[in-house]
Amino acid sequence: MAKRKSIAIIGISNFSLSVIKTLVDKKQYITVFDYDEDKLNLHLSEFDYGVDTTILDATSKTALARNGIGAFDVVIIGISNNMESGLMTVLNLLDLGCENIIVKAKDSKHKRLLTALGLNENQIIIPDDISGNIVAARAVFNIAFDVEVNSVDQDYISTSLVLTNFDIFGKTIAEVGLSSTKEFNIIQLRRNNKILIPDDYTELKENDEIVVFAKINIINELANKIQGQAKDSKQDDDELEIFEELENISNTGQLTDNLKNAEDVETIFDSIIFDDTKQNKTTKK
Repeated sequence: MAKRKSIAIIGISNFSLSVIKTLVDKKQYITVFDYDEDKLNLHLSEFDYGVDTTILDATSKTALARNGIGAFDVVIIGISNNMESGLMTVLNLLDLGCENIIVKAKDSKHKRLLTALGLNENQIIIPDDISGNIVAARAVFNIAFDVEVNSVDQDYISTSLVLTNFDIFGKTIAEVGLSSTKEFNIIQLRRNNKILIPDDYTELKENDEIVVFAKINIINELANKIQGQAKDSKQDDDELEIFEELENISNTGQLTDNLKNAEDVETIFDSIIFDDTKQNKTTKK
């Protein structure tokens, strides 16, 4: 689990709520500041613990200082619909000596204003741009697996893949061909709520969460190796095997000689696809 930090979030928005949910899952200390008490009560009532709230106007430097804003490890500003209030809040935080500030920007123009105040690009987040990059990468590179995309740029993708391919359980990273290359790198491995920094000799276990940084055009190949064959493809292969078996029976004359009625057809199906198919006799008929 990540080291627990004290994090202040200023302003309630969809972006803020998404960040809060993720931080709660990661057991972080969170205090949410907003001037609207009703909004705080409405949106944060679902969190039973881990989230404190304070009614505060962040455009007031005195109010921020009085509430100890400088003591937080990170301050996240979720205000974007009121650009003037957001910019004033950033100025107040900088004046109060807050260094680790992350700000949601509405668009590129908003971002330019924030950089003019002294923030660097790593401190400014434009959610629509991030979402757009992820969606575009899925579309262009046909990412077929259920891959949770953490980040993406023009060539590379960061994602987490849960190990479900039983063929590589108990084998080392080197044995299954997952050693780091120029095309991908395993950043870390999460197992039983513990983070491991893997090497070639790390043994892989079922349900390990493998965090990879890889070229977008090979992510399907990596997902296939780590997660195993996609369910739809396996189902197609099973169906193909069934019909190939039926075709073999037909070619040998078994269908002509032995199938006298519908019950015989059902018997042949049952012999091929076993007990799980027997539960669906009505469908087969």
